[in-house]
Amino acid sequence: MTTSHSPLHLIKQLIVLERDDIITLIAYGLGIGLMSLATPVAVQTLVNTVAFGALFQPLVVLALVLFVLVGFSNALSGLQFYVMDMLQRRLFVRLLGETANRLQNAHIESSEHHHLPELVNRFLDVVNLNKAATTILLETLGYVLQTLIGMILLAFYHPLLLAFDFFLIISLGIILFGLGKNSIKTAIAQSKAKYEVLAWLENIASHLVISKSAAAQQFLDTKTKHIAENYLDACAKHFAILARQNTSGLVLHTLANTLLLGMGGWMVLERQLSLGQLIAAELIVSNMMYGLTRLGKTLSSFYALMVSGDKLSHLLDIPQETVQGSLVNPTNTAYQVDVHSIFLAESPNIDKVQGLELHLSAGEKLVISSGADRGSLLDVLYGLRLPVSGYVRLNDHDLRDLNLRLLRDTVCLVRDAEIIDASILDNLRLSRDIELSVLWDALDKVGLQETVAHLTNGLNHELPSNGAPLTAEQCLRLTLARAIAATPRLLLLDATLDRIDSRVLPDLLDYLFANDAPWTLIVTSHHPLVIARASRHVQLNNGVLVEAS
Repeated sequence: MTTSHSPLHLIKQLIVLERDDIITLIAYGLGIGLMSLATPVAVQTLVNTVAFGALFQPLVVLALVLFVLVGFSNALSGLQFYVMDMLQRRLFVRLLGETANRLQNAHIESSEHHHLPELVNRFLDVVNLNKAATTILLETLGYVLQTLIGMILLAFYHPLLLAFDFFLIISLGIILFGLGKNSIKTAIAQSKAKYEVLAWLENIASHLVISKSAAAQQFLDTKTKHIAENYLDACAKHFAILARQNTSGLVLHTLANTLLLGMGGWMVLERQLSLGQLIAAELIVSNMMYGLTRLGKTLSSFYALMVSGDKLSHLLDIPQETVQGSLVNPTNTAYQVDVHSIFLAESPNIDKVQGLELHLSAGEKLVISSGADRGSLLDVLYGLRLPVSGYVRLNDHDLRDLNLRLLRDTVCLVRDAEIIDASILDNLRLSRDIELSVLWDALDKVGLQETVAHLTNGLNHELPSNGAPLTAEQCLRLTLARAIAATPRLLLLDATLDRIDSRVLPDLLDYLFANDAPWTLIVTSHHPLVIARASRHVQLNNGVLVEAS
């Protein structure tokens, strides 16, 4: 599924993907629309029959026919409701899978331009999308089909009623397109204001300490008031258009009913229309005009559909990294790293890298002590960021030719604590087949073995995304233990060791920097103990690596 920041584009894609069920719903709706004519036609027949003094038997037959047709119509409504529920479930699962996949494969630049956890809130619009689609496919589509069928029937009654049809069509066109100008834009603006409110509340919730002072509370209250005013202003602008359309629909409803009664009465007096046809026409128009009394709700559902498409298209438009190529040749040895004259685009979010050269033999341990505070070189080695020019080779394989997803099973990057809402066991394994003894050994290396053992369920203890009851520093060590347990051939640590408990650090460094360690190690760090363990110590200066003195 591809998107182009256009709600219509996304909705068209969903319609194509779910076209079978949508066609089924339309077919059911068409059947219901045809069956809706049963009552007015039956009434017309009844009036004409009674007027000519008919027998009782035709009335019984007429009632039975009406019973069958109305029953069939209701059966179609039930089937339509069932198909719609199946469609809603499938849309939810389809969009969930697509969103999860795009987040997993998001390019690192996505986090530089968006706050992804806040952006994910847009997924909640799947529920609004389902609700709006239900209203449109079940109710609005039914109104439209009934209206079209009713107009066709009226046109056969009399030429004046055909003119009445054109009057309704032109009036509806003016209401929907003329009076609804910029309605989608204002609906999207209102939705953006809503998500600004949500983002602001999340901001407050994530900074509880700072919000406790009087000065901070005053600032937060002022900011909250400003955001609320923006939301109310957006609501008012959208409601002005919606109210204008809704009021016009109600006026048209009044005029249409009155006009039809006057025209129909005149045609009956002039014997151009039978009394039964007049009553049938009134019933048909009543069904047609019922939709006008609910025009506000119908349009609200349509705008909600457009807004949901807009929000989901933003979420699905997250830039993706390219995953292609072949797997690195399996090896049980550390990787040889060769970086050839790479340049990175200049940006405040990226370390200056211009013509950088780096060559590490397998198993070498490198520390970069300054100039690499943003970890851009490590991003390149992990395949998160592509250089503008130059290239990287791992074990004589060009990084551009490798399948990055498979490569990262043998290359690990540890930057910040990354805890998944799952058990400690799942956090360490991530579906990999790693023996428990290896996991306990990794926990021992980072000094967490006793801590985990004393938890109620040990390795099966469930952790929330914030890692509680573990501290932030322990969560960082748990993330490092995950990397160690994977036995990578290239281990990248971005300022990780600078934040490790000093009581644990010496033994951990002994393990990470051991000559027989199975990885090539590249670390960014300012810590003197870390620098002292390196087999090579360099600094990033003016875009290139220079040997430190």
